[in-house]
Amino acid sequence: MTKITPTDDLSLARAVLAVMPRFGRIAWHAAQDCGGISPERGRLLWAIGDKSVRAGLVAQQLKLSAGAVTEVVEGLVREGLVRRDTDPDDRRAVVLALTAEGRRVAERFEMAASTSMAQVLGRLTLPQRRRVRAAFDDLHTAFVAAEPTPGAGLRHTFIASSPPRRSVRHITRKENAVAR
Repeated sequence: MTKITPTDDLSLARAVLAVMPRFGRIAWHAAQDCGGISPERGRLLWAIGDKSVRAGLVAQQLKLSAGAVTEVVEGLVREGLVRRDTDPDDRRAVVLALTAEGRRVAERFEMAASTSMAQVLGRLTLPQRRRVRAAFDDLHTAFVAAEPTPGAGLRHTFIASSPPRRSVRHITRKENAVAR
């Protein structure tokens, strides 16, 4: 068995990171094909998908700040692509859901991105495609395993918090509930 070294890990990480800007360009072109929406808006619509979800969970999944998500959502609500609903599990909380038009835009974005990616993948031979599929399955599994709560989907409750410091007083349950 060959031992994997830190140099091997760094080399692999660099190879993966070198490809990532190309994914960003595909998202940018897909957004342009959908009538000039921004890639961030397309990703946000895709992240909401066919379910109702809290904005904090969308921010967590997309690795955006809550403020950035709020700003994008405001525009999407004004354009009639997203609506805010009361969370059925917690009437104090608000969830985001796509409108019918929002679903159509999200589907167009996903189709445009998939079509662009399929054109690139079409250049690969069948054995190369199988290796890429297996590698991405492995990569996905590794990302899931690296999550603080493995398998945490957008349906799980998200509470933003940081470890308490000695100089900071303890936050009460009521204050924590209001913060959500």
